Amino acid sequence: MSNIVIVGAGLSGALLSVVMKRKGFNVVLCESREDLRKDVGGVHRSINLVLTSRGRWALRKLGLEEEVMKLVVPCHARCIHNMDGSVVIQPYGKDESEANYSISRAGLNMKLLDVAEREGVKIMFNTKLASADFDNKKYTFQNMKGKTTVIAADVCFGADGAASVTRRELLKHLVDVPITELDTTLKRHWQWGGGASIKYEVQRLGVSYKELMFPLKNDGSEPLDCRYLHIWPRGSHFLMGLANMEGSMTGTLYLPDDAAPQSAELSFESTEGKQKGMEYMNMYYKDAVPLMPNVEKEWVENPHALLATARVSHWVYEDKVCLLGDAAHAVVPFMGQGMNASFEDVTYLMYFIERHQLTPTGGNWKKAFQEYHNVRSPAGHAISDMAIENYYEMCAKVGQAEFIQKKMVENEVEKAFPTLFRSRYYMITNTLIPYHWADELGIHINTVVAELMKTTTWTDGQPTPDLSHARALIKQHVTPYITSHGIDLTNPWTFYGPREVAPHCKL
Repeated sequence: MSNIVIVGAGLSGALLSVVMKRKGFNVVLCESREDLRKDVGGVHRSINLVLTSRGRWALRKLGLEEEVMKLVVPCHARCIHNMDGSVVIQPYGKDESEANYSISRAGLNMKLLDVAEREGVKIMFNTKLASADFDNKKYTFQNMKGKTTVIAADVCFGADGAASVTRRELLKHLVDVPITELDTTLKRHWQWGGGASIKYEVQRLGVSYKELMFPLKNDGSEPLDCRYLHIWPRGSHFLMGLANMEGSMTGTLYLPDDAAPQSAELSFESTEGKQKGMEYMNMYYKDAVPLMPNVEKEWVENPHALLATARVSHWVYEDKVCLLGDAAHAVVPFMGQGMNASFEDVTYLMYFIERHQLTPTGGNWKKAFQEYHNVRSPAGHAISDMAIENYYEMCAKVGQAEFIQKKMVENEVEKAFPTLFRSRYYMITNTLIPYHWADELGIHINTVVAELMKTTTWTDGQPTPDLSHARALIKQHVTPYITSHGIDLTNPWTFYGPREVAPHCKL
């Protein structure tokens, strides 16, 4: 089992290639696109990423965290820009030590490719998977000129993103399905069931995104405060800005598209063209437009791209193939966890490689893959659901008075009882608590906050919750779950491993 092929040289594929090479395997990393390091002026997938605890932990395990953290910009809070021009700051944690980190997707990907090459990984660009023969362990790739190459590999990892060809080939193998019946484009709502247990689903959000930049001002100063994630919530649509290292901001506009569940008054279709686009921007983002000198040109020239969630019931097949990252659980970007969840997949693969002593000469790959799937699948489904939920929070709720007040009360309780009570958002972004546990615990946390809201007093817009009541509510609603699951809120870097091995997770 010495030869490994990894399909997809994006973030998770590049990181996994480093893991496998260091374990002594012969690794070939195949990427359908050009080497982005040779296309510096090209257009890459934007939406600046947010690096949080799960991504940092994977990098730390490989000794890469310090190197990558040189590329980030700390982000301590949300800055909400209301229609009337007022702003509200919503901290991410109990203090500024608890932050998210903005990072360029392309910059991080280039760094990981450099590391992979430094480790001796063979990388083949412009090489797209065409078909897979899992039983005979042969994989056919095709370059841009149509030339095919067959790679023999003992194990195949599919890290080829939301529209994964590896996933398509796996589903075709598990159930004899003509290729025309499997939609992997993510361009439409789609469900497929191949028998009682094998399922695949594409869920369009009905929202697309467009990149609009906030460059440095003429005097070289920052257009906005880089300590914050900036959000302009407008109901069914919103604008967001994340900082870049030199002080500019990558802005991302989210607006309904042709897959919206109901006809939207505002959409990318209804605002097409420079005139309609600028009328829309000046009406809803009039305080942002002066900070975007190229907005007219970018509105016309920058394409908008769709957003979708992809779920699949089976991530592995025997000891031959394993999906990870977006190939296994493509998510929309609104929890900032797509990359972090993918890196956490790599963390768990590292764990099971060690646990089952997987080496070039042996080990129980089938059992390792099955345990990886059973542990990660519930987490993948949970973060997919929470990311969709957070879209509605960001486009509307963050600007609503009741939501703001609840967050203020929650933050006061966190500061008072940091080892007993933390927000769901904190657990997702600042700990290694499994996503599905954080989601379940979030229900109990909401109960505590809702009860406290009834007795909290307010002075000059600042809350004073009854902390003795808060302690009693925490003991009643939160502590039992924390205790039964062995959750340690005193150490955010506690790794929980396979403490819960679930059966196949149903869609």
